[in-house]
Amino acid sequence: MASREHGTLVATTVSTVEITGNHENLVVVNHGTDAIYFTVDGSTPTVAGDDTFVCLGGGYANAEARGSGPYSVKLISAGTPAFSVLGES
Repeated sequence: MASREHGTLVATTVSTVEITGNHENLVVVNHGTDAIYFTVDGSTPTVAGDDTFVCLGGGYANAEARGSGPYSVKLISAGTPAFSVLGES
């Protein structure tokens, strides 16, 4: 567990990242071109699904961190983009 994590998604497979510490925001950075869909409450995201955040290719997305960590960030994409997840205070 860390306050930042980097990786590459496998197409249509959920990846889980645990972020420790107390943070105001969780930031997902998309280093690829395919959109990344994610949740920060431990629920399972789906590609283009309801109740998910989206991070477009080459961009980043913020999600408010609720309570204290660790936070379970789950990510999925139709492609294989590289990503970073950061805790921001």
